[in-house]
Amino acid sequence: CALAGLAFAQVESVNIVGYQTLSLPTGYKMATSTFVPVGSDGTSLRLGDIVPTNFDGANGDTVQFFNLNGSGSVSTTAWYFAGYGWFDLNTNESLDDMLIPAGTGMFVNPTLAGAEFLVAGEVLQEASTLVLPTGYTVAGNSSPVEITLGQIVPNASFDGANGDTVQFFDPTGSGIVTTTAWFFAGYGWFDINTNESLDAMVINPGDAFFVNATQANAQLSFPAVL
Repeated sequence: CALAGLAFAQVESVNIVGYQTLSLPTGYKMATSTFVPVGSDGTSLRLGDIVPTNFDGANGDTVQFFNLNGSGSVSTTAWYFAGYGWFDLNTNESLDDMLIPAGTGMFVNPTLAGAEFLVAGEVLQEASTLVLPTGYTVAGNSSPVEITLGQIVPNASFDGANGDTVQFFDPTGSGIVTTTAWFFAGYGWFDINTNESLDAMVINPGDAFFVNATQANAQLSFPAVL
């Protein structure tokens, strides 16, 4: 089953199963995988399907996941050792089979120049919805093609009038927030500081952003690849 007509940036296979390289800056980045496990129901990503290069636990390189209760606290810190896989920084347990809801992101801290994630699996072709906790989480583009912020549509429980926002980091890895956006139903996404429309803002494959939802049952709907 070919994904005809799609312009895949750095995707080495145009079939439903493929792999892709995601570049990481030195410093801090919010990221997500761009493929779901082959043969899965498409609701989760698998940490073991991400294979880093120039990203080594011996150097202190880590990925962090937030608690899904919205507290903003870190639930899991993982590091990677080539030839062995992903492990919990605190317990040393293997995390290769750790499942992450599709659309959910992580904080990444690479210390070496030229760090990359090689991600592999099956393309999630259908539209998907991520249920957000009340509070803080990280969400992102879990597809191997670029999308725009305007293609991500919140439900009625995520509203700029309540102070709900998404924040994007400086892509150089500084960890500085460069853009804060809020959404108004029927109008779209806007820069909280300039009021300019951000619907056309491009979100590259695997890029993620910080989310602050104030209401219960807030959701973000992501577009279908096909």
